[in-house]
Amino acid sequence: MATTPIKMSKIDFMKAGAGAGLIAGFALFSSFFAIDQMLDIPAGTFYKTIGVTMGVDEFSGIAFGFLAHMGVAALIGSMYLLSSSIWRFFRLITVPKAIMTGVLTGLIVFTLAFLPIHMFVMIPIMEVELIITDISEFDLKEQEALAILLFNTDKIYYHALILHVIFGAILGLMGGFFLHEEYAKIPRKGGIF
Repeated sequence: MATTPIKMSKIDFMKAGAGAGLIAGFALFSSFFAIDQMLDIPAGTFYKTIGVTMGVDEFSGIAFGFLAHMGVAALIGSMYLLSSSIWRFFRLITVPKAIMTGVLTGLIVFTLAFLPIHMFVMIPIMEVELIITDISEFDLKEQEALAILLFNTDKIYYHALILHVIFGAILGLMGGFFLHEEYAKIPRKGGIF
């Protein structure tokens, strides 16, 4: 049984992946504010902590954190669909398979990127911001919010895991939609694979 050659170039896969990543990132946008609200801390604290790690403060820090988050979402989407063009396991020949591999991608990103960055970059920076109060980028209310974030790190890990799984599912769903016609004529072994 011969397979139909894929017509899209690797750049086309990356563009489609960036679009899928942006859609998935926007889908989770309000979730970060919901976590802030759940912990009863000022809205945007999560994004601001990202901005502060890059040396940006106040509202610019929140905007920078949002843009960094969306940029990373687009990059993850690009790499995900590029992987689907290279490795057979990730080939998105059906939408259910795309969702499953998207969830797997979300778990990989959580394990290999989020956990190390949060544990070895974000937490130490938040701790420093709490210790050095005279030159801190955060006012007293925001420092209180950082203390709450540090105290609730286990909840952050739990919610981050859920959000990465949701991100992966949406990424896979959109990737499956974007590549449906590309893979429509490829023969399947059976089921969703």
